[in-house]
Amino acid sequence: MNGLSNILDVIGQDPLTRWLLLAMAIRTGWSLICWRRCPSARMKLTNEALEAIEARRQALWRHSARFLVVMLAGIVLAVAGLYQLSRAGDGAPVALIMLVGGMYLFMTEPVRRSIADSEERVHATGLRGNSDAHQAALAMLRGSHTYLVAIEVLATLALGLAMLALSGSMGAQLY
Repeated sequence: MNGLSNILDVIGQDPLTRWLLLAMAIRTGWSLICWRRCPSARMKLTNEALEAIEARRQALWRHSARFLVVMLAGIVLAVAGLYQLSRAGDGAPVALIMLVGGMYLFMTEPVRRSIADSEERVHATGLRGNSDAHQAALAMLRGSHTYLVAIEVLATLALGLAMLALSGSMGAQLY
């Protein structure tokens, strides 16, 4: 247990972990802005754009290579961060950044893909003129944005509370 205590002390005192928290907070703020100012409901597209959207939606491989690379990078970073955290002393903050970054990537990338699909669905239903389908597509888009914001807000809060607890700033110890 002494080794774990040392790792937690290093993580709680290192300024690098505070930079990680700041980066997560900035990213969460940006997601909140994107959620509140989603331009998809106001965009107008042409029939050529509708054909391009339908071609992408009917493609055999709908996800881009970016999706595969980001998901694999997230998994590799999370596993490497866990491995490094188990054996790190002074390298614990870097291992924490790897772990949190990897988890962030593989948790949020599918939601980002869902947002992109929902935006295309909103555009396509808007051009077709079916108001019920358009309202359903808008609800799916809002739901995807809300889910992404919830993930980011909760991850940022959890990281912040963990850093406060590890640095000893949350008050009296439980002993």
